Amino acid sequence: MSRSLKAFAALSAVAALSLAGCSFASDTDADSSADDDTAVELNEDILATDLSGVAKDEEIAALVPEEVSKDGKLTIGDNIYYAPAEFYAPDGETAQGYDIDLMKAIAAVMGLEADIQQSEFDSILPGIPTKYEMGMANFTATAERQANYDMIQYFAVGSSWVTQKGNPKDFSADDICGTTIGVQTGTVQDEAIVDLAEACGDNAPTVERMDEQSQVTTKLAGGQLDAMYCDSSVADYAVFQTGDVLEVASTDEGTDPIAAVTEKDSDMTKAVQAALQKLMDDGTVAKVFETWGIAENVSTEAVLNPAK
Repeated sequence: MSRSLKAFAALSAVAALSLAGCSFASDTDADSSADDDTAVELNEDILATDLSGVAKDEEIAALVPEEVSKDGKLTIGDNIYYAPAEFYAPDGETAQGYDIDLMKAIAAVMGLEADIQQSEFDSILPGIPTKYEMGMANFTATAERQANYDMIQYFAVGSSWVTQKGNPKDFSADDICGTTIGVQTGTVQDEAIVDLAEACGDNAPTVERMDEQSQVTTKLAGGQLDAMYCDSSVADYAVFQTGDVLEVASTDEGTDPIAAVTEKDSDMTKAVQAALQKLMDDGTVAKVFETWGIAENVSTEAVLNPAK
């Protein structure tokens, strides 16, 4: 399910949580680090897919509008705080993740250099096409988004519940009442937890919302949460990232398409769709996800606007 562009301001989101009976821990109130004696060091080695074999495709490059190609760059809006899709390496400067690799590959096929610009997540779509020539930030392709933008699918994810190894707090996704759950602010799971909590009445879960997924993962690994709710790809990466300190407790049925975003009915849509399809056909997309330990739900067809 991935990150969600909220339809209302943050104040509305807080109000919704209150109406649902959830206890709410704000980003500033929630201590994102575990206590010294329970802290878990995350494995964040710098990874990148070898894209040396990706070359310019003249036919695809010809699809790129001149106003985009004239500076030799493909300007892409991203929010680089969502491992393993996009996040900063320990040096604080190097962006890495499967979206980062894919953006570089798409630009290379167009004969351009990827100019990946960090942005607040909710600001990316409104910045297309005036500020960004496309957006790629593990966006869920929804009908609402497709009404205003074109979305080209390259992946799909479900939602997973993650606990400490062995589930020492006996967490059950079938009964989240009274538990403490961590989510990243702005994700689909952040919104979904409100509906899931409604059935708990006065025994609603405490929901700790944090700006970065790494903060949620660290708190869970340190025993400060009963569980976290996140994308299935994020869950698998968290298990790897913590050296098997965590485990996936369960994954919801169904998957949601993840897509690159372009201006509605534009030439950029044609260029990005063609580039992604080429990269799928030659195995580059599968190679990118393999780098990040992901083999399932990788798209083989760059479907335009997959949400119905």
